[in-house]
Amino acid sequence: MLEKGFSVPDLINPALPQSISWLPLPPGWFVSGGLLLIALLIFLLFRLARWRRNLWRREALAALQQPHTVDSWLELIKRILLMHQPRTLVSHTLSPEQLLQQVEIDNDLRQQLSDKYCRPYNQLDASQAARLQTQLKNWLEKLPYV
Repeated sequence: MLEKGFSVPDLINPALPQSISWLPLPPGWFVSGGLLLIALLIFLLFRLARWRRNLWRREALAALQQPHTVDSWLELIKRILLMHQPRTLVSHTLSPEQLLQQVEIDNDLRQQLSDKYCRPYNQLDASQAARLQTQLKNWLEKLPYV
């Protein structure tokens, strides 16, 4: 059946080609790695820019923790509003009632702030100051990112 000199190949352990070297890599891997690195750098730059743009928010949250008079509360509210609205709109609000219309706080706190603005005794009691602080913190966190 088989001619002389013909050998049957060893099928149990076939001869495999040599393993492929990892180095030098094909140029496509360098291009893919470069594109991935550029995308990562762009993402990090956008995150850094957003972090720097929201410095005012972190400073305002830190300022909320300090004791304030009614005048300094209104000054802080006005500074926060200046970050979100044009200066011409905020500067035209002459009375505290107009300024506080844009802030999400309770009506009794709004009335207390309006009544005690520019008065000799313009401190809120501890419970009102704590309520105002939590409501301003909630309002500040709801504001859109600029």
